Amino acid sequence: MATRVQTDSSLFFGGYDISGVFNAISLTVGGGGQDDTVFGDETVSNAAGLSALAFEGEGYWSSTEDAVIEASLGIDSSSTILTVAPVNSTKGQPTYFAPLQEAEYNPYNTGTVGEMLAFRVSGTGRGTPVSGDIYVAPGTNRTTSGTSTPPVQQGSVSATQKVYSSLHVLSASGTLDVTVKSDESGFSSPTTRITHEEFTSIGAEIKSADGPIADDYWRVDFTISAGGSFDFIVSLGIT
Repeated sequence: MATRVQTDSSLFFGGYDISGVFNAISLTVGGGGQDDTVFGDETVSNAAGLSALAFEGEGYWSSTEDAVIEASLGIDSSSTILTVAPVNSTKGQPTYFAPLQEAEYNPYNTGTVGEMLAFRVSGTGRGTPVSGDIYVAPGTNRTTSGTSTPPVQQGSVSATQKVYSSLHVLSASGTLDVTVKSDESGFSSPTTRITHEEFTSIGAEIKSADGPIADDYWRVDFTISAGGSFDFIVSLGIT
């Protein structure tokens, strides 16, 4: 089994990459079991409960990131999308994403003379936590339309699953349209499965499509208006 030292983890929060001020990030994904033990059982029995996600992070205070985090404190998390890339934010690397309800933010975690001003933040998921992979990597101001070629064999989607797409638009000028498509090997006749809202400014969105979907190859297409420029990240996952 391969091990890894964390040196370049990324954290995308709504329309912002706030990785640079964090030095610790924790995601806990779990599911609460519900006791369904009945007469005749020889051991305690549990039915699968609802899945849950908890987020904790800490780092060094910065006025820019402070404004981003504080603005989301306590609001309905439907528009506060969190994506964590534990390795780095290059194409093909794993991600974990979900809508987030920010619960607690302590921007003045230490007051000791001579030490760095630190902060802590925590929150809980308000939707399905998804394990995915990066299809479109951030860090480039794209000015032309394109695709996440080559298609990736992410797998098919069963009748009880969904395919999820997480989009963070980090800089924006013009219009950006992002779609998720699937097909068999060769990608000769792709089908559009997810269509994100058109973006003209920074922001984030998670959308999904229900299974069953027999196709097991996936691709992200994006259309940028003439003269436009966008930096964004797209991750896909099946859960």
